[in-house]
Amino acid sequence: MNFSIRTLALISISLFLGSCGTTTTPTVKPMQMNSGPKPQWLINHPVDANYYFGVGSASKNQSDADAQKSAQDLALADIASQITVKISSDIVTTLIEKGEITKDEYLATARSQAIADLEGHELVDTWQDQYNHYAYYRLSRAKYAAIQARKRQAALALSSDFFNKAQSAAEQNNFSESFNATVQAFLPLIPYLNEALEIEFKGERVILSNAVNSSLQATLGKITLTPTASNVSGKLGKPISENLGVSAVGANGQPLTRLPLKIQFKKGAGDLNESVYTDSRGFGQIQVTSIKSADKLQILGIAVDLSGLMGEALSPILKSIVNSIPLASTQIIIDVINPTIYLESSEAFNGKVLTQLQVEPKLKNHFIQQGFHFVDSASKADWQMTLNATANQGTEFSGMYTTFADVSLSVIDRSSGAEIYKNSLSRVKGIDLNYTNAANKAFNTAADKLIVSVLPEILESLK
Repeated sequence: MNFSIRTLALISISLFLGSCGTTTTPTVKPMQMNSGPKPQWLINHPVDANYYFGVGSASKNQSDADAQKSAQDLALADIASQITVKISSDIVTTLIEKGEITKDEYLATARSQAIADLEGHELVDTWQDQYNHYAYYRLSRAKYAAIQARKRQAALALSSDFFNKAQSAAEQNNFSESFNATVQAFLPLIPYLNEALEIEFKGERVILSNAVNSSLQATLGKITLTPTASNVSGKLGKPISENLGVSAVGANGQPLTRLPLKIQFKKGAGDLNESVYTDSRGFGQIQVTSIKSADKLQILGIAVDLSGLMGEALSPILKSIVNSIPLASTQIIIDVINPTIYLESSEAFNGKVLTQLQVEPKLKNHFIQQGFHFVDSASKADWQMTLNATANQGTEFSGMYTTFADVSLSVIDRSSGAEIYKNSLSRVKGIDLNYTNAANKAFNTAADKLIVSVLPEILESLK
């Protein structure tokens, strides 16, 4: 990278300050700015073992008030950059090793947290020259340590309370409450992951961040999902009638209540309930209301889904911790069969019904090649097709005869009564040495045109 860690920290902190503001910093009015000789703190950066010092400058290219505030914000960023951030936590080290977060990302996040916690600073002096505004802050190391100690104890108490709630919810197998409480227990500890904050838990001293992390790992990492059936049959355009569902159990084999699940087609397509919560039996009901892909083998994926529980404002570090844990998943194979078809057809030339059909055989052959089956009774069919084809003589010119064919096709879903396809072709031309052959050519051309679009349009209508 082209930036040092310190540079990255200064940039991230100054951006944070610019967006959030500093409520504890008084704004210095222009008339209070000292335009006398350059102060010593600008010539030599102040040094005192009892204080952190920060100096910031901003160009007067901004408005006067904005330049003053920018100088003050950068002075505070200077202080925050001096507060040491180490990577000594096993939790953070593991995340970096797994590639869930980079070292620079962690340090930048930690710096942002440091500036958010920066309390007790004092505006010592300001100064300006022709080009810049300057600000000078200091922060008592003792005061900062006392404030941090107080915050540390408050974080420990809050985290302990949520951790106990998480344990109680886990004992009742209530996943949502247990997970939410575990996340809430983790949040106050994020700024202190590098510190071994201990509590008394079940009769022994434990490092709280490690205990919460272990609980989270156990909560998420030991879930088992089992579908009611690993392989089912379905029909294109129809719901799956078989009772589908998935059972979820935790580490102790007990059913998990209120576990969020994501249901989706990993292969194929259809309508279904995409989000499911398990009930008191640890069971999630799956409803596939329609299969809309013609794929013969389709796969329904089922996985634990934490997106609705984690929220958008969750700490990036905590998100990385959660994302590093493999979540349980399973799948159901669906063997898809095509609907049965009953075909009624009528073909005529010059008003005379044909005994040797031209359009129907080509249409049926096309559907049979695509895996469809025709039945001899409408009562046995899923789809009912009605085909009407007529041809009429045109003109004769130089021994060549012309005919024109009109063809219409309608497909009705018998279970719903809905027309799922309708198309008609008008005046499709056929030319040959006699009218009969010309009519056959017109019929065949019309059939070819129908075949190109009929099945794709039926499948599209099912979506």
